[in-house]
Amino acid sequence: MKPRIEVFDALERIDRRSYEALHAASRAPLFYDWRFLLAAERSPLLPTHKTLYLCAYAGDELAGCLPAYLQRLAAVDPLGLLARAAGVRDRGGELGLFSHMMHYWDSTVPCLEAAGGVREALIDALLRTAAREGAAYTGLLNLGEAARPRAGRLQTHALVERYDAQLGGFDDFDHFVRALPSDGRAEMRRQLRKFDASGASARVLAPPFDEMLEQVCELCFRTTARRGTPHYFPAAPLARFVRLCGDLARLVVIQAQGRLVSGMVFFQQRDTFCMWSAGMAYDRSDFSPYTICFAAACRHAFAEGLRRFEGGRLNDRIKRRLGLSPVPLHCAVARIAPPQPAAPPHRRAADALASAVTD
Repeated sequence: MKPRIEVFDALERIDRRSYEALHAASRAPLFYDWRFLLAAERSPLLPTHKTLYLCAYAGDELAGCLPAYLQRLAAVDPLGLLARAAGVRDRGGELGLFSHMMHYWDSTVPCLEAAGGVREALIDALLRTAAREGAAYTGLLNLGEAARPRAGRLQTHALVERYDAQLGGFDDFDHFVRALPSDGRAEMRRQLRKFDASGASARVLAPPFDEMLEQVCELCFRTTARRGTPHYFPAAPLARFVRLCGDLARLVVIQAQGRLVSGMVFFQQRDTFCMWSAGMAYDRSDFSPYTICFAAACRHAFAEGLRRFEGGRLNDRIKRRLGLSPVPLHCAVARIAPPQPAAPPHRRAADALASAVTD
């Protein structure tokens, strides 16, 4: 039976228990957690015209849900990845309807595999909704190999690589360090010695974060601004976003003499510790703030018995040196034909007469 599609403009219009059951059964990534979606809706990190949820129902059961964000193409692609991969560029105020936003690097179409045709029905609904909303482009971003659409109007392109490490093959952090590439192993040990001699501290914090969250988010903003993308992690919306994520969120903080040296926002769910944003003050210590923050996060993952460490995208040289492996990501994109302008009345009359004569 063909699934029934409904489109909602607020997450809370969907029954939360039904959604959480779908999220668990589909094994969708943490970026589809209810709290994460609510944070994206209530504290968007980039300007968003509309947040929509395309829901597929098999009878009364929620069988699939595809969140989608209507944004200017410049906001869809703040890092320029989509422009390089698929030639999708903002040529003057054009809109895109995409699932997910570029901040999330593990996307799929959450659905119950037993409910046949749901994935295809949701992608068809995404195309229809994009046309109705006046979007120039639509599609899905940051798809792993298994999540790539195999047919249809969406054209698939290689997008970028994300980096992760499977921790299950290591006994502990020391074992992990011994397995690093030779340059990474030597550098990690050198930085750990400098850190140990510095008197600085490393902590992993769970909510509530008090004022430390705002400090970390401000440092994340300054770091991304220094790299040329000041709009990517705006400090105040980022702090609200993290608080809305509740117990999903963790902070890894390094402090020296009472000052914040580095801080990272992580998310922890199921067997995964996911690095999401990072801020560094390179003038406040003699050790590498990024390397030490990474080490503290990795120690925490082993202490918690987690199996996967996700390191996000970009900075490939550093991440490979730290023992992370690349995972290819794709985008699946369709160009939506602009609506044709209505013909003037005299043209419509002429067309009708010609049609009558021809018939």
